[in-house]
Amino acid sequence: MSVSRRGLLGGAMATAATGAVVLTRPEAAAAAGDVPTVGTFRTDVVIVGGGIGGVAAALGAVRTGATVLLTEETDWIGGQFTTQLVPPDEHRWIEPSAGAYGQTASYRKLRAAVRDLYRANYPVSAEFRAAGEPNPGAAWSSRLAADPAAWRACIWNLLMPHIATGRLQVLFQHRPVSATVVRGRVLAIAFQGPDDATRFAIGSYFIDATDLGELLPLTRADHTIGREQGGPQSTGGTGELSNPHPSADLMDQQAFTMVLAVGYSRTGGEHRIAKPASYATHLPTFHDFFARNLFDPTRDHAYDAGPNFWQYRRIAALRSFTADSLLEEVGLLNFACNDFKSGALAGVDAVTKADNIRRAKELSLSMLYYLQNDVPRRDGSGTGYPALRLRPDVSGTLDGIAKAPYVREGRRLRSIARIFEWHVGVDNRVDRTGVADSKGAAAQFADSVGTGHYWLDIHAGARDSSGLWRRCYPYQIPLSALIPTNVSNLLAGGKCLGTTHVTNGAYRVHPTEWNIGESAGIVAAFCMTKKTDPRTVQNSRMAELHTVLAGQGVSTSWPASVRGSWQLPGSSAR
Repeated sequence: MSVSRRGLLGGAMATAATGAVVLTRPEAAAAAGDVPTVGTFRTDVVIVGGGIGGVAAALGAVRTGATVLLTEETDWIGGQFTTQLVPPDEHRWIEPSAGAYGQTASYRKLRAAVRDLYRANYPVSAEFRAAGEPNPGAAWSSRLAADPAAWRACIWNLLMPHIATGRLQVLFQHRPVSATVVRGRVLAIAFQGPDDATRFAIGSYFIDATDLGELLPLTRADHTIGREQGGPQSTGGTGELSNPHPSADLMDQQAFTMVLAVGYSRTGGEHRIAKPASYATHLPTFHDFFARNLFDPTRDHAYDAGPNFWQYRRIAALRSFTADSLLEEVGLLNFACNDFKSGALAGVDAVTKADNIRRAKELSLSMLYYLQNDVPRRDGSGTGYPALRLRPDVSGTLDGIAKAPYVREGRRLRSIARIFEWHVGVDNRVDRTGVADSKGAAAQFADSVGTGHYWLDIHAGARDSSGLWRRCYPYQIPLSALIPTNVSNLLAGGKCLGTTHVTNGAYRVHPTEWNIGESAGIVAAFCMTKKTDPRTVQNSRMAELHTVLAGQGVSTSWPASVRGSWQLPGSSAR
């Protein structure tokens, strides 16, 4: 839809003058449709996207003195933790026993709260209760694989004090549809609600914390989609080792996944679903994947004997609970063979996007059908595990499939400075003069607003059959990667920061997205209270900002002893 500047602002100002009541009701009321209807929201900072980055941005902004509106397209907050059913992908320094580096204080508080919630409310075993860093799912892909409900509860506990004071407002089931932008400044965002009504948000700063970078085209912020032109920088390429392609391709995007929540009782059961229409099409992929990778929900397997993919993203393990208290184990099924590689979500029209999501759901259901019926059992007792059953109570949906796609890559800012592989890649690291770096660490950014670490992990998509898994140093998050080249009051608050197709693979994970969002919120509020702007801060006021960040528990550098490391536990240099 299109909205005229005069019509939008005239109506908005009239509504704002009446002192309209804003949403402060809990999530349950929002999900049930019991939501007060208002026409316009006026606040200091408008954050679009209630996922990991959006929640953290809200916390950072309100703590720094701003009033905030946080909007979310679904009826849950939490993003990857909750609506996408993805336990946290983290690095080896995340736990207190390893230094608790590469995360903000609030992220560390959230992780501790989840464990405390289990100890206080779940029938956990004595071993779990006594463990310093227990893992409810005993998963091998995540050090804290927990129920999405636990993540949601703990996230709400972080937000509720600010909601109670009225400084934070949360609006569910609203998606951004247009923006009013004048001379490179965003004045307002229009949202479509679940009742098809249009509502407006007016603010001084706007933060894009959506998974696909939805605000970038609406605000006409310079951005890119997919793979950039590769090759030497002298010819217009990114100069990245992992991108040799001579031309750009906006459809070369990482695969997305519709994750399933599934339970399994070792006492048996019959829960087979109907065969999906496209099952035969996907069958060869499943045969190949599970011939090479063990899947056995009947018992645990030691990782060094060959990882069991039932344990991969399991969120409830028998060993974590008291005897007979857990009726069935629960896992979140997200494997390479149910990555949807046949289409993209960014840069396509709404009809194509919806159809790709529908087909991705059918792919995941086809995989479940295969596991229930046709996967060879390693004990030689036949095929299939019919006791596997969908868990709608875990997913929050009627079908047991995640509320939202697990998005690995969306639109990305063409920010005032971007993060390239040669800034962070172990195999591609060069210094600022273009000379191969011998210091053995990622580039050190003077405008750093956080830290993180992960592999350069690219999941194969429609235009890339192989993907990427390449070494990456512990890195920093430069403020310049959060600032658009052509919009003065918009900041990236999640995966849409100024990375490339390659470096997005490292910056897209949970603790980094949280840090990006939290720092964006702090920067927006800092600019409000100090009457400045992000570019000025980046150019000349970083010392002041660093003091504020440090005061709120945001570390901007890694310890010297860690900077040159990259290897994940149990992995070999590759």
